[in-house]
Amino acid sequence: MKRPIQLLRRITATVDEVLPDTGLAFATDDDARLWGLTRSTPGAGLASLWPGLRVNLTVIEQFGFELISDYLPLDMARPEAGISA
Repeated sequence: MKRPIQLLRRITATVDEVLPDTGLAFATDDDARLWGLTRSTPGAGLASLWPGLRVNLTVIEQFGFELISDYLPLDMARPEAGISA
């Protein structure tokens, strides 16, 4: 049986919401596609994410689906509480 083709690419997205109790986070890329991260997605961990943070997503294509294989926050400087950019 042949292995499916996996294409790797990197995209940049902005974290929209982090739900630590359920182990989920959601981010939107520059093409307005919504991506889901789970606590089992390899990367920095959901505790390192917050809304507005830009992340680099590594995406693979497998069996016609695009999946996140890992992620990396681009700016780890969390904004101070009460201060808006």
